[in-house]
This record gives sequence, structure tokens and C-alpha cells, in this order.
Amino acid sequence: MNYDIIITCAVTGSGDAAGKHPQLPKTPEEIANAAIEAAHAGAAVAHIHVRDPETGGAGG
Repeated sequence: MNYDIIITCAVTGSGDAAGKHPQLPKTPEEIANAAIEAAHAGAAVAHIHVRDPETGGAGG
């Protein structure tokens, strides 16, 4: 049986999470830094959603 663990981190939260957490990363630099921090904390996968740097809302 395989007991390997893979930790994933959703650094930008879900679609409407930006309005719920003021510290959520929004700019490309903030998102990259959050992903690097997650990796240093043990995450193997960083899951992101593009954000509008001005509003923090979902980009598109």
C-alpha cells in the first residue's frame, strides 16, 4: 500500500475568496512569493487562480 503524501496549497483561494481575506495574494509577484513560501513549508503543488491586481477578483 502506498502511504506517500502530496501536499497542495491553493495560494489564491477560490473564485470569490479575494473579498473574504485581505491578505490573499493578488499581483503576480505576491502569488509567486506565496507559492515559494508554500514550497518551503512542504507543499509539492501550488494551485493558483489568476487575480486582477487592482481588485483582487478573478482575472479573465
